[in-house]
Amino acid sequence: MTKKAILVIDDEESHLQLLRDALGRKDYEVFATSDPAEGFQMLKDNDIKLVLLDIRMPKKTGFDLYKEFEEYQTVPVLFVTGFPEEFSAESDEVIGLWRHQFMAGTTDILYKPFDLPLLYEKVESLIGK
Repeated sequence: MTKKAILVIDDEESHLQLLRDALGRKDYEVFATSDPAEGFQMLKDNDIKLVLLDIRMPKKTGFDLYKEFEEYQTVPVLFVTGFPEEFSAESDEVIGLWRHQFMAGTTDILYKPFDLPLLYEKVESLIGK
């Protein structure tokens, strides 16, 4: 059986390593990068089933990347963020874009810090085991 591929984009190496290790233990194939452009290329070059996406990053926000991904192909996205205040008036446009995705079960959010059982639950709810 082929492993399901997950792409992780986060600007903090410690978060990338944590997610790489945790998801690898559950037998997912994990692609990880701190560079949004490299992440977008990984998405195009591989059969990615889920993207774990940090929201606040220096080069591009997770919201910006989400819009680019949606233009390219529909892949479930799990936003992983330590900044719930990011969801404010400034993000209304993006929230409008993916509100239907939350309802369709193709987008979710996980707040840092999180425990691994919750991470696994959210990943499995989006793409299965």
